[in-house]
Amino acid sequence: MTDYSIISVNMNNMEDHGFFCVKNKKHAGYLAKSAWLMDRFSEGMQIKLLLSPERKQVGFLEYIPSEYTWRVVHAPDYLVIHCIWVNSKKFDYTGMASILLQDCIQNAKASNKAGVAVVTSDGTWMADRRVFMKNGFEHVDDSPPHFQLLARSFKGENFPEFPNNWRERLNAFQNLTLMYTDQCPFIGKAIAELPPVAEQHGIQLDIHKFNNAAEAREQMPSPYGVFCLGYQKQLLADHPISATRFSNILQKELHLRPITK
Repeated sequence: MTDYSIISVNMNNMEDHGFFCVKNKKHAGYLAKSAWLMDRFSEGMQIKLLLSPERKQVGFLEYIPSEYTWRVVHAPDYLVIHCIWVNSKKFDYTGMASILLQDCIQNAKASNKAGVAVVTSDGTWMADRRVFMKNGFEHVDDSPPHFQLLARSFKGENFPEFPNNWRERLNAFQNLTLMYTDQCPFIGKAIAELPPVAEQHGIQLDIHKFNNAAEAREQMPSPYGVFCLGYQKQLLADHPISATRFSNILQKELHLRPITK
């Protein structure tokens, strides 16, 4: 078995280790995520870095108690996983994701939690369900268009669930609106690039940032809960998109063409 080790990132060592997904400490996303994390550690946020025998970072896991989660779920007394990422393309090791998940599960048991929950997706951007199912998670709920809620329950009851008012939440999207949080460092690129694209198509993009997890869980119209683009009560994107993808949405869905000068 590969001799992995796990580092717990906290406010005292974050500058030494980072948080895996963005290495450049001058990157706007790194700066936003760093500031965001400083407010999360006191809430029980856990960032776990997986190191190879050569002490290279090969993966990470981020999770937090459910009362502070930025995923749109109802999961009383659970730990909720935000992200898991292992670099299996670069590092030819096996079982990396399972090592991280088992560490989280043991942490939840030691903390007397009811279990561990995670949002997965058949679409892009988020982990699919297979690695979680392999580690004892059950499929407990679904949400359109492609999300699942999985749980590893220690008591076999009080399973987490998604809200059931997605359509009502979309009523907030009248104008072209982007709602986001700083949970994901890759969102910063979209925040910078999308407004000029909207202007080029003759429409204004309203941007609303959530700084409070409870408000995000109450208002976000997607389980991912970190990036939502909507217009006239319709969800146009539920994960960060490129400027090119945004332009295509404006042309296909809103029938807007770039303004030529």
